[in-house]
Amino acid sequence: MRALKRGELAEAIAALDGEKASHAGTPRQAVMLEAVKMLEGHFGAGTGALYEAGRTFARSESEGAQEVGLVPLGRPFAHNPEEVTETMLALADSGNWEVREWAASTLRRVIGENFDSIFETVEAWAEHGSPNVRRAAAVASGSAAGGCTEEQCRRLLQVMTPLLEDGDPYVRKNMGAFAVGDGFLRAQPEMTPAWLGRAGSHPRAQWNVAMALWVAEAAKHFGLLGDLLVKLAAEDRRVVRRAVYRAVLNLAKRVPEEVALLVERWKDDPARRHVYDHVAGRL
Repeated sequence: MRALKRGELAEAIAALDGEKASHAGTPRQAVMLEAVKMLEGHFGAGTGALYEAGRTFARSESEGAQEVGLVPLGRPFAHNPEEVTETMLALADSGNWEVREWAASTLRRVIGENFDSIFETVEAWAEHGSPNVRRAAAVASGSAAGGCTEEQCRRLLQVMTPLLEDGDPYVRKNMGAFAVGDGFLRAQPEMTPAWLGRAGSHPRAQWNVAMALWVAEAAKHFGLLGDLLVKLAAEDRRVVRRAVYRAVLNLAKRVPEEVALLVERWKDDPARRHVYDHVAGRL
């Protein structure tokens, strides 16, 4: 704090670096959140001075400072949209996974507070050449869905549609279960199943649909998702089948009677018997 009072941001960044945790190469989250509070307390929330300090932190070589700096940049997005977007993009493609998380979180906040201004950026990120950036677009959109209107969610889902077939593992493992299942399904439980039902036939798309049914949130909407599960159960592609088995077993933990009844019907169904054979003894 003394360094901030003297206007020595470089010294403050060095002090922050001295708190690095070994597991991520950045300070513990509590330390960084405290640093954000100190910046806001010293420069004043929403001020131009805080924005400039955030920019200095975010554009430093310190990964911990980059994370801290993203917060005061994301909140006053309208102060300089182009500069904030450029900084978020650079950090969304960071080599440090924790910095990428903070960048995605900042994008989530901007989507929630400045939807119309940032939507074209989300579209561009969803088609970006870097899987890190595409993943940030997916995760941020899913996280922001809870604060978006129905129409805004519809537009975001349209942008996310090609990502259902994304071939990069980093994008794929964050798409169906997290961006869709924990994000959009929670926010829009009627719209999202209908959107999933329109997913392409590519095995990656169908795998993502199955993974959206795997999350705990899906059990709350089993009545809306049952038809999707019936459709997926007839899949003969191994990668999709394995995801279906996971989804059925996880759903059975939360809605056991409904799942058991459905699976029992597949005992004499040639296209779906494989699901019965795989899970019946474990229900």
